[in-house]
Amino acid sequence: MRRFLVLICCICFVTVNVFAAVAIPNKEKYDKYFVVDLNEELPSYEELQEHFADQFVVYDRKYDWHWNIGNIFDAVFRATITQYGGTEKRVKDANEEMLMAALSVLPPEYYQYIGPYLHTVPTISEKILNMPGIKETKNKFPTRIAPQLADIEDLEFLSPYLYFLLMPEVWPGNQTPLEQPQRLEKPTKSVRNNELYDLIRKLVPADEFFPDAETKSSSNMSDLRTIDVTVNSPLTSGDIKAFVRTIPELNKLQDNVQVMARIYGAGSYLDMWEMENGRGTFMNSVKDLMYPCRRLVQKMRIAGEEKYLQHVVSKEGFTPEEWAYTCDKTIRAYRMITLSHSTVVSLKMFATGVYDEEMREIVGDKNMEILDINTQGMLRMHGASREDILEVYKNRELLRDSFQNARYSIIAAPIEISN
Repeated sequence: MRRFLVLICCICFVTVNVFAAVAIPNKEKYDKYFVVDLNEELPSYEELQEHFADQFVVYDRKYDWHWNIGNIFDAVFRATITQYGGTEKRVKDANEEMLMAALSVLPPEYYQYIGPYLHTVPTISEKILNMPGIKETKNKFPTRIAPQLADIEDLEFLSPYLYFLLMPEVWPGNQTPLEQPQRLEKPTKSVRNNELYDLIRKLVPADEFFPDAETKSSSNMSDLRTIDVTVNSPLTSGDIKAFVRTIPELNKLQDNVQVMARIYGAGSYLDMWEMENGRGTFMNSVKDLMYPCRRLVQKMRIAGEEKYLQHVVSKEGFTPEEWAYTCDKTIRAYRMITLSHSTVVSLKMFATGVYDEEMREIVGDKNMEILDINTQGMLRMHGASREDILEVYKNRELLRDSFQNARYSIIAAPIEISN
């Protein structure tokens, strides 16, 4: 048992420090994008709704679908499209470069399933429609068809919106199996070094620091609650158990569809507000994975539902801020103890910039900063102190069962990501 605990301690040490040992490039440069300050004054839901009202105005095309235009042609609409067609200078779409970058890395044999659809999309950039390979697909039916659909009569009348279903690769059994790497023989098991274990036992006495220490002592500080919970205060088992007890009652709010819609709406407005103030990212939801509960508190404040949160967490002696800090630290430490080896290796490769040059060639310099910011978020959502990891490890079964029962979410906050 003691050997097992020593091994766990060493694993935690290595996992926590795998990121600390790597200098994450541009870390300070992107700090402003990942600030979640619970003391910040945020606008109300109604204020944000009014402020961003003009961004949700849907342009009336005067018809539902291109095959159902109708027989009444609006004079204003006619003038609008005539003017657009005769204009030398066009307005560049915000997502044009991203779409072109995505198409440029797509195998050309897939263009036949996408091109015909793109040619039916109103107001799409002609720069995209004139791309080599896309231009030739106008009104063309795909030639590569999945064998499961090949014998269907009148298949050529299928809508271009559904051409992707004709691709053989989207059907089970048609994919070409990937080449499997050659298995390497397992290295010879190293000889046990008793001197090393004696040194570890001397530096880290099992009776005081290991997860089963509470069984050997009548008084255990780990079971006590933290008096003043802050961002940097260490977790205790008492804090973790109190946090777990709040999850079932909080998730009862998920049954209220109107409240949940308002909370999700508050999240969208929060992302837009941060983007407007220079703190948003292309995928601002990455902050929901980094600080799920702090962001949840912000959303519920904007939505006007913080009283419910306060009512539930106060039963365990938390303020909303203290609950959020405890929740985030617990979730991040839980992710650390459940990290697979392949995920650790991948994160380290991203942290060292192994893929930077390859990705730069694919997306270009303009979009590279977007990827850099998202990579920062991916790296920062993993990480916890050794003290927090040991406390979470002692309560791993409780957390696992609780998270499973909660379907890995607390109201609208994601608990865990897959490895």
